[in-house]
Amino acid sequence: MEKVFLTERIHSDAVSYLQEHFEVVQGTSTNPADVIRQAKGCAAILIRSAKITAEVMDAIPTLRVVAKHGMGVDNIDVDHATEKGILVVNAPFSNLNAVAEHIVMLLLSLSKRTVRMDKLTRQGEFAKRNEYKTMELKGATVGIVGMGKISRLVVKKLAGFEMEILASDPFVTQEDMAGFPVTMVPPEEVYRRSDVVIVHTSLFPSTYHLVGAEQFRMMKKTAYIINAARGPVIDEAAMIAALRNGEIAGAGLDVFEQEPPEKENPLFAMDNVILSPHNAALSEGALRAMAMDSALGITEYLTGKTVTYPVNGEVLK
Repeated sequence: MEKVFLTERIHSDAVSYLQEHFEVVQGTSTNPADVIRQAKGCAAILIRSAKITAEVMDAIPTLRVVAKHGMGVDNIDVDHATEKGILVVNAPFSNLNAVAEHIVMLLLSLSKRTVRMDKLTRQGEFAKRNEYKTMELKGATVGIVGMGKISRLVVKKLAGFEMEILASDPFVTQEDMAGFPVTMVPPEEVYRRSDVVIVHTSLFPSTYHLVGAEQFRMMKKTAYIINAARGPVIDEAAMIAALRNGEIAGAGLDVFEQEPPEKENPLFAMDNVILSPHNAALSEGALRAMAMDSALGITEYLTGKTVTYPVNGEVLK
């Protein structure tokens, strides 16, 4: 019986599903050396946050498939996997709604200053409610950088707020947005016109620090920025400087350049910043779906069935 290695815990339903077909080996560490040692002889590895580098792949000659518990595969060396004939699969539709809801939550919390108002109320400073003005979404402009699956869901959820929605994506045209209440514009226009900027794009070399000091200088001083995609898409140091200098009004972040972030991260001391620990996708439903879809990819490939969600499909040819 072939073996499947789990670098981290996944939903029990997916473990049971895999055990119907394979021997499942549960890892105890995401350290590459431990992964190499514990996954010895395995045909598949299913990962969450663990990194599967060229070194890891080269050290496990039995490895045939790597599955990502979720959509983003920036923690897998996909090019090297393809060179070695190792299939990479993911779960591209499993957490879309959970992340989209989280983004909308951050937008609402920032615009209504929810965290700050909660803190003041608990501290007995009820009268300070008159010192802070909140933002109505009706008539406000939201700009989205990156119009993939999650961003399109966000648009659908925001449609009822009667906002103007702008978007920028080098691979998406206005015709592609037929049926969506979105106006496609150049990225500079997104930053200049928006009251809230949502950055949601995958992490590639071309999107590393996509948003930096130049973009923050374009934004309104009253504008907020939201990132629930990948931390390095935004230059965190430039964002901290923009927040300190009053170039933007605040930020809602589910991701950081370094995860977990350092305890001394300046963002922790800013009361105009709302933070969450990269848990946008971790709803009960999404956790089960991510686990089941990634387990399905492993099972399909190792049992000779058509693979539903291949990342590097050229391996199958």
